[in-house]
Amino acid sequence: MMQDTGLVYRIEVISPLGADTIRDVIPPAPVVVGDTLVIGLIQASEDSSTPQRQFFRLRLGHHRIETTPLPADVWSSYQDVLVSPDGRYIAYVGEDTMPENPGTYGVVRNLATGAVIAKGPGGGGCDCDEDFNHARWFAPDSFEIAVAHTNTKAGWQRIAGNATARRIHVDTLSEEPDWH
Repeated sequence: MMQDTGLVYRIEVISPLGADTIRDVIPPAPVVVGDTLVIGLIQASEDSSTPQRQFFRLRLGHHRIETTPLPADVWSSYQDVLVSPDGRYIAYVGEDTMPENPGTYGVVRNLATGAVIAKGPGGGGCDCDEDFNHARWFAPDSFEIAVAHTNTKAGWQRIAGNATARRIHVDTLSEEPDWH
């Protein structure tokens, strides 16, 4: 079940091609790609007891919002499912519930195809009531994802790399990153 942050927005996007209103927008903030596309997250559900997050895509001038589900492995408590600045990739913390490799890990996927571009080792996790994992994009295709490994007192595992080149580097941080 998704953690309820209590923040739900209605935003209006105004461009030379017209105005559009998008309801039920949730953090993190949507990404504007070029001057023709807005991508972000909305809260949508079949029934009010099970809120679900979905991606929305608004092509300016088309006046139609398209939605697609988040990947099935997005850890339900993870809040910062981030679209890259160029709109091509997503970065998030995933969860593997299979007995041979339980835990959480950093993931980057191609947003259009869903293909995994980068995936860190599993084994992360914490016995906590809040999300201590982090992700950020600091160029159109360069990322960092920090996965809490507090269950094993191993700090945070950082997966950093370039999505276009499909290069990653994995190391550890002893303290929680302050990327905000």
